[in-house]
This record gives sequence, structure tokens and C-alpha cells, in this order.
Amino acid sequence: MALEFAGKGSPLTLDGFAAAAEILGVKAAEIWAVLTVETLGCGFLADKRPAILFERHIFHGQTGGRFDNEADVSNPAAGGYGPGGAAQYGRLAEALKLDRVAALKSASWGIGQVMGFNAESAGFEFHLSLSHKFSPTVVHRFRS
Repeated sequence: MALEFAGKGSPLTLDGFAAAAEILGVKAAEIWAVLTVETLGCGFLADKRPAILFERHIFHGQTGGRFDNEADVSNPAAGGYGPGGAAQYGRLAEALKLDRVAALKSASWGIGQVMGFNAESAGFEFHLSLSHKFSPTVVHRFRS
């Protein structure tokens, strides 16, 4: 699991932050507000994987509740996120075994915490490309 999503993640530099603000047409404070709430200001874990949050209620919806017997990864109720950080990849790994497409669509990815099911509307051909796009560098996300 770790190698599948490991990348060459690098933190957002001052130049990259300025470029992101320009691309988005917003002020720095607006970006920082979102980043602070969604990812505590960083889109990567220490091992360079994109920060994720696996959302079991989204997986429930994506799979029609077929896997609700696996309560840690599928449940109609929001919440029950468990520990953050690397532990979220354990939950994703369990869901990947059940339904890979639905699992990837049920996680929010990287510094902007874009939901996998929003990949196409964010300009990605397939949700898997979204997760790999989040691995290289932060600024690419703002261009997508």
C-alpha cells in the first residue's frame, strides 16, 4: 500500500503558493483557511504519500451498502473516521480489496482534500489519475 501511493511529494514553497493564489484568483489568506481546516496546512505525510481521509459513508454510497458488514470501511452514517495520517491508508487498503474503484472515489486526497468522486470534474480522466497526480507536487493540484 505505501509504495502504491508514494511519490516525490514536496511542500508548497512561497513561489508555489504565490502561483497557486494567482491561478485560483484568490488571496493567500483564503488558501490558508482551506488548507488549515482540510490538511493542517500540509498535503503530504512524512513518507511523501498524499494525505487522505477515507470516508466510509461515501464508500457505502458508492457500493450501495454491499459491504456494510465491514463497518470500519462502509457505513451509511458519516463519521467514524478513526485516527488520521497513515492509519487512513489502512482503511483505504481494506476498501480496495472490496471494490477498488469505489474505494478510490471514497477518499479525499492531498492538500485540497479533493474527493475521489470529483476527479472528473477537477479535470482528471479517472479517479486513479487523481491520486497519482497528488503524489508529485502541490502546485500541480492548483492547475487541475
